[in-house]
Amino acid sequence: MAGPRIGIIGDFNPEYLDHQATDRSLDLTARFLSIEISYEWIPTDSLDERSAGALDRFDGLWASPGSPYRSMVGALEGIRFARVRGKPFIGT
Repeated sequence: MAGPRIGIIGDFNPEYLDHQATDRSLDLTARFLSIEISYEWIPTDSLDERSAGALDRFDGLWASPGSPYRSMVGALEGIRFARVRGKPFIGT
């Protein structure tokens, strides 16, 4: 059985320790729970009110640390989507 799919709303930068820690925390959680967790970083500049529906394929959403975002409008649209659709959501 496939495990949860997590969409990370943010602009991944491999040089940010916070972004490295986000990926690592999901990897360690999956290992600890003996499940598979898939996750994908969703660039904020790819989200607007027309495209946010693409987030529906995720079981939960996470607004990543490490602002400023490339698009604050996109980040807020992702958060709005999670709240309106009742998706599990965490912001760090």
